[in-house]
Amino acid sequence: MRPHIFFFVLATTLICSSLQCTAATLGRDDSRTVTFLATADLQGQLEPSSSKNGTHPSKVVGGISRIASLIKQIKAESSHPVVVLTAGDDLMGRYFNHFAGKAITKLLDTAGYNIFALGNHEFDSGPGILSEALEEAHFSILCSDLNIKNSALAGTCKQSLIKQYGDIRIGYFSLMTPEFPYVTNGGDVSLNGSTFQVAQKMVTTLKQQNVDIVVAVTHIGIDLDRKLAATTKGIDIIIGGHSHDYLKQLETINNTLIVNGGEKGTALVRLDVSLDSTKKLLPDTASYSLIPILESIPEDTITAKQLKYFTDQLPKTVVLGSTDKEWHLNKHSLRSKESAVADMVNDLILDKFKVDLVLNNGGAFRGKPTYPAGPVTDTMLHEIDGFENDIYLLKIKGQYLLEILEHSAASLGEGGFLQIGGAKIKIQTDNQKQKIQEEKKQWRISQLGKQIVNVQIRNDDGSYSALDSEKEYSVATNAFLAQNEGNKYFWFKKYGNNQTNTYTTLSSLMIMAIHKNKVLNPPDLDGRIIIHPALP
Repeated sequence: MRPHIFFFVLATTLICSSLQCTAATLGRDDSRTVTFLATADLQGQLEPSSSKNGTHPSKVVGGISRIASLIKQIKAESSHPVVVLTAGDDLMGRYFNHFAGKAITKLLDTAGYNIFALGNHEFDSGPGILSEALEEAHFSILCSDLNIKNSALAGTCKQSLIKQYGDIRIGYFSLMTPEFPYVTNGGDVSLNGSTFQVAQKMVTTLKQQNVDIVVAVTHIGIDLDRKLAATTKGIDIIIGGHSHDYLKQLETINNTLIVNGGEKGTALVRLDVSLDSTKKLLPDTASYSLIPILESIPEDTITAKQLKYFTDQLPKTVVLGSTDKEWHLNKHSLRSKESAVADMVNDLILDKFKVDLVLNNGGAFRGKPTYPAGPVTDTMLHEIDGFENDIYLLKIKGQYLLEILEHSAASLGEGGFLQIGGAKIKIQTDNQKQKIQEEKKQWRISQLGKQIVNVQIRNDDGSYSALDSEKEYSVATNAFLAQNEGNKYFWFKKYGNNQTNTYTTLSSLMIMAIHKNKVLNPPDLDGRIIIHPALP
């Protein structure tokens, strides 16, 4: 699991230490109380997984059967309405690849989910497969800011939803990440407006239909959730996803409550809200808890039985398509010269995100030294992207790009050597190497490098121009380099502007490509990296 998933939301993050944390216990009028339970970014993780936090023993966390057990217990104990929601990015992974999403939707139904807001990864295999996956779903599906009229999804999801719970009317709408056109295979589906314009329009529409509470189920990330609450009047609750954040405490901005439940089903959000005699939400009386899904929670037997039905049919590895070429991922191929596999991945990133340049360290690519021509499997692609690196977008000036490339040249033969897309470079290995050193916990250049003797950046028309030290270029790289200064690449974090996490991994991008084309072949080497003299 990724480091930020490590389960820090233990008992210290719980506002209520047991499942008995209802409105009644808090002394409120139970007749005007609603409980919301939510997850987001399940990512097809239906089975429990292991989480290890530093030196602490690993814990078994998550699993749809334990989530279902909690949902059913809370519903059984409650005398007021309980609504179960997901903020999307659930239809992913091996169960999605093999069963085309139907296994996951059936299990969400069985677990008791009521409302599903689509996330961008639901579209990784295109709207046609998604439509088939949702055909037998009994929960309500929201896609408020998506234009689906001319797509396979027409008629499968709603722009808004109004539910009556006793005398309480609650209106729901959803929001998709603004990066939707670039991070998935949307096909004929497109955004039908900007995030905040759509949100205000949906609030107005729902208020005109006399709802008492407006709930936004969002897949835009916590930063945009906060901006949404600050700028859009009339939203009472934001149930968010996309950014995989575990909110330790309930956030309130302009009387809008914000919750987010992390990823991969390791926690269940619980939010209890009360309304006054005029059916107005009382933010100050809201109760919030983030319940860890631990091994001590008994599994729901019906959900567990259904999961076993699918698990028994699931092969050890799922064939996604094929390749006509061997894939070479030995250290020499990735860290000492231009790599065909890295070229393939970097070109996919270049095409998807329309940036000027792609930079990924050779050490980001893992897996076996060689994969033969033949089937391409999900296991193979996840082995290659062993770190599940998110792709980050940023802008940075040419002068810093040159320094980054000098650091790459100085790292030749090591994991920090950069594989590139969108550029051509020449490295003179016997010239002076760049050296960096740490001072006051910050890296700085102690010796200028002179090994990069030529850098050409590809233009939109396919021609190339020399790197301009004063120009700001758009760059795609991975989280290890962009956020963590991995391999001592401090420039991205220090000088990069407008950093954006796409929440798209190297493996998910390859999976999208092979779903679309059925064949995934590394290209012939094109000389984008020339090294002289070359390493033996």
